[in-house]
Amino acid sequence: MGLNRFSSLAGTLMIYAMVLSQSWWSCHGCLDEERSALLRIKSSFNYPIFLQSWGKVANCCSWEGVDCNFTTGRVVELHLSRIREEGMGDLYLNVSLFRPFQELQYLYLSRNFIVGCVENEGFERLSGLDSLEVLNLGVNKFDNSILSSLGGLSSLRSLYLYRNQLKGAISVDELNNLTSLRSLDFGGNEIESFKSIHGTSDDLLRLRNLESLGLNVNHFNDSALSSLKGLSSLKSLDIGYNQLKGSFNVTELDALINLEEVYLDGNEIDKFVLSKDTRGFGNVSLISLSNSNSNGRALPFALLQSLTKFPNLRTLSLDENNLEGSFGTTLDKGNLWY
Repeated sequence: MGLNRFSSLAGTLMIYAMVLSQSWWSCHGCLDEERSALLRIKSSFNYPIFLQSWGKVANCCSWEGVDCNFTTGRVVELHLSRIREEGMGDLYLNVSLFRPFQELQYLYLSRNFIVGCVENEGFERLSGLDSLEVLNLGVNKFDNSILSSLGGLSSLRSLYLYRNQLKGAISVDELNNLTSLRSLDFGGNEIESFKSIHGTSDDLLRLRNLESLGLNVNHFNDSALSSLKGLSSLKSLDIGYNQLKGSFNVTELDALINLEEVYLDGNEIDKFVLSKDTRGFGNVSLISLSNSNSNGRALPFALLQSLTKFPNLRTLSLDENNLEGSFGTTLDKGNLWY
């Protein structure tokens, strides 16, 4: 009888402990370790107005910009874009502050006037965060040195480095370790080419799973095309507003058999060149050639005529080209929209 009573009491205590545990999660919302880490981040960002609410209530999952997994109580998303104002000056980021978030999946840090990382506290410190999928560092002041710290983030699926201060020839050696990457955005920098410590080759970028690549508003010329040959899964390529001129040799991109959308706006392309055996662009359904008449240049008739060589082209954008007169039957392809 006594044994049964003891067993019943033990079971009751266990259930009570579980209830208390559930109450703890709903009250506090995340682990003490992660709550403390958030407050350290707040301090490191010089207490911007955006984060003033942090710490006023215990449930840090209710803090602005913080999303949690309510089963584990761990932080999974940090939306920290635009939290610093220009008058607060430049920031050197201590990336180690984000290490406690073991289930972090999305980290947004764009538009914060970040110029780099504290010495020995760069993004290599996050190599143990196996759930991290999205890293947005856009509209900051990172230079080429940021790239060497990213190679250990093997779980990344999306990396955004648009509108930073990447210049000249950038190294791809660490980038090629990001084998899970699906989306990469380098737009709005001053990049001229890709390079490797292993020398030059036609497929410098070897991101076999990459589906979307943004290279718009940089300084690439036609010679950069061959470095894209290793992107066999690429579906969308934006290389608008660069320095592409004259004939666009599609054969250079022959390996991109899955390509569907190509954005070439703001360049000075005269025509597309391809042979009967060319596989690249075979599945392209959208081509954008907006604003291709810089310096008063008329859109070449040969360019329009060469578009008829793409069998699956359905959408053509020719905005802002000051087109006049009639196209005749040059673009009469049935299902083509423009």
